[in-house]
Amino acid sequence: MTKKEIEINCRAIDDFGKGIFDFEGKTYFVDDLLPDEKAIVETTFSFGKIKETKVIKRLSDSKYRVKPLCKYYHKCGGCQLQHLNYQKQLEYKKKKVKNLIKKFASLDVVVSDCIKVDDPFYFRNKIQMPLRKERGKIVAGFYRQGTHELVKIDKCIIEDKKAEKIIKDVLSVMNEFHLDIYDEDKRKGVFRHLLLKTSSYYDECLLTFVVSDLNVKGRTNFAKKLVEKSPSIKGVIFNLNKRDTNVILGEKEEVIYGKSRIKDRIFDLDFLISSKSFYQTNFKQIENLYRTAIENSSLSKDDVVLDAYCGTGTISLSLARKVKKVIGVEIVKEAVIDARKNASLNKIDNAFFINDDCTSYMERNDEKFSVVLLDPPRKGATLSFIKNVFKIKPQKVIYISCDPVTLARDLNIFKENYTVNKVIPVDMFPHSLHVEAVACLRLKE
Repeated sequence: MTKKEIEINCRAIDDFGKGIFDFEGKTYFVDDLLPDEKAIVETTFSFGKIKETKVIKRLSDSKYRVKPLCKYYHKCGGCQLQHLNYQKQLEYKKKKVKNLIKKFASLDVVVSDCIKVDDPFYFRNKIQMPLRKERGKIVAGFYRQGTHELVKIDKCIIEDKKAEKIIKDVLSVMNEFHLDIYDEDKRKGVFRHLLLKTSSYYDECLLTFVVSDLNVKGRTNFAKKLVEKSPSIKGVIFNLNKRDTNVILGEKEEVIYGKSRIKDRIFDLDFLISSKSFYQTNFKQIENLYRTAIENSSLSKDDVVLDAYCGTGTISLSLARKVKKVIGVEIVKEAVIDARKNASLNKIDNAFFINDDCTSYMERNDEKFSVVLLDPPRKGATLSFIKNVFKIKPQKVIYISCDPVTLARDLNIFKENYTVNKVIPVDMFPHSLHVEAVACLRLKE
């Protein structure tokens, strides 16, 4: 391998936030470079081709470059766009959604401006941190991008402000109790991750530890001490995960102290949140996202709505008062239990929740739905699900997506029977490459 320094001009940034430049008739990519910036780039050649690139020196700065506020920005893999002005981040995400839909679905759709958050910091209500031992002390942090190398974090400027003190208190108590921390290399130890979920409306949070063994000596006293130190902690849970995979939560868990759920509020409704339940992570944007989906559904009192991948029923219950009936279908049993409790909690009697695979439910069910709303995981909907939507022929489909690539793939199938009226990006993840989008589809005549 040989190394060479070259002077380049960045002409754009790609879908992964990398700067794009051309050299000797070919296109290459490099981290931390914005459009119109010039730089000296070190290139590593292998067998006559560029294998790696990195910026040695910027020769000019874009007028849209800003100084990242986070001191861990270039180490931690959580954010990728903090060096780009926030308004330009929104423009980048709008363009990204439009380009991906055109590329993978061959559709030149109307894409609205990306809905922004007024303050793009301190918005995460879910903090998931691996635990390590450094110099005999228990620490928490995030992984360096693309690795399992821990970056110790004292303060994260995108997480809920009240989480910072709680996590410091938790680590202090963990060190006081000299807990056994899991060593990934040796495959030994007990405590692997901590997961903190906070309520934006109530002074409540739920603390979950991912452990390799539930039978930790003195666990009740440990949990009591945590609650004593941070009264906002309303429940302490141990989640068992012995597997060596990237999946953090295991199937089995026990409430060690306090409650198994906390409450938060969307619009004028209360929702229960458990350790495993899906809940939008940006508490400042939840209502904007749901309002966008609901308003663009043009719902009426005669509508019967299918909420596929309904989770804990947050969207179902938010729109229930506007329609005749809503049926939420979710494959995760714990989420359906929470959804039913949420309906009861808010005295909503026209929302019903079914524990089933969405596709299987549609295949067996003869209910006539006028609207199908889906909010699938990052991998998107399945072909069989979409084909079953074609069979029941709802007048409108509202697709909430957290990945524009899989959204574009699915729209390419939906377009056979549905017109895509518009797509509305919503910035649920400021400073990152991720963007949520609401796609509004109408049945073709």
